[in-house]
Amino acid sequence: MRLKTLSGEVLPPLILTLVLWLFIFNLSRGLVLLEPVAPIVVVEEPAGAPPTSPAPYINTITLLSIIAVTGFTFFLIFKRYPRLASYISVGAFWTVSFLTLLIHIGYIGNVSAIIGENLILGIVLVIATALAFLVRKSSGVAALAAACVTAGAGGTIIGYMIPVLTFIVLVASLTVFDLVMVKKGYLSLLSHEQYRERINQLRGLVVEVGDVNIGLGDLLFYTITVTTTFFKLGLLPAITANLAMIIGYYLTLQLLKKWTTVPGLTIPLSLALASALAVYAFIPQVH
Repeated sequence: MRLKTLSGEVLPPLILTLVLWLFIFNLSRGLVLLEPVAPIVVVEEPAGAPPTSPAPYINTITLLSIIAVTGFTFFLIFKRYPRLASYISVGAFWTVSFLTLLIHIGYIGNVSAIIGENLILGIVLVIATALAFLVRKSSGVAALAAACVTAGAGGTIIGYMIPVLTFIVLVASLTVFDLVMVKKGYLSLLSHEQYRERINQLRGLVVEVGDVNIGLGDLLFYTITVTTTFFKLGLLPAITANLAMIIGYYLTLQLLKKWTTVPGLTIPLSLALASALAVYAFIPQVH
């Protein structure tokens, strides 16, 4: 996340909140058919597994390793072949939009039984292409809305499937991982003048809202956090996590008054996870 002047304080978390709860509602109706294990889970977590189970730690280490290697590789491509990196960014965005919206839209009101799978495929193809066009060719509210729809569709699906212990360990680890990457890792290099000037070439993986640059991955993990909290811990912890995420986002922007770059996940996810677990543990009515 990067900021030149303070703007975009309200719209990003509010639009994302609206979109993700619409997708959560769709999933909560029980009409969407999903695999029992999320694609980011490499070792299945047994039901009722204790905190000492190795599965969540193996899953977390594997995912963070993939993120680190993929991110560094992409940065090298961006450094030497910026045009190719630009195509990869919008291509990745379109793919996530298409695949996840296909799942959601296919089961809204059982429309697949009404209008047929081929028509749904065409509708999703048009929507995904329109979203990719908006995030690629524009900035501000239009690009933000497109990014929130894509992050909301993908994040809610992953959040719905991810096991609870893997979720807790992963989110806790991401708060540290993102801080390290922004301060000492490959993400720190994006603050250099030569890369800041062409950050718009990464539209798709980065969305511009005023003078704020928000990573699509940040929006995705915000969504995963609230969604998993809702399905695994309950409504009240999820609402608390959502509010804490918004507060964390605002606090992150305040830090951007002093520093060029600030990790977009560390504060929002820390507050969201801590508050959700606290509400779940100390308020019996939510169990």
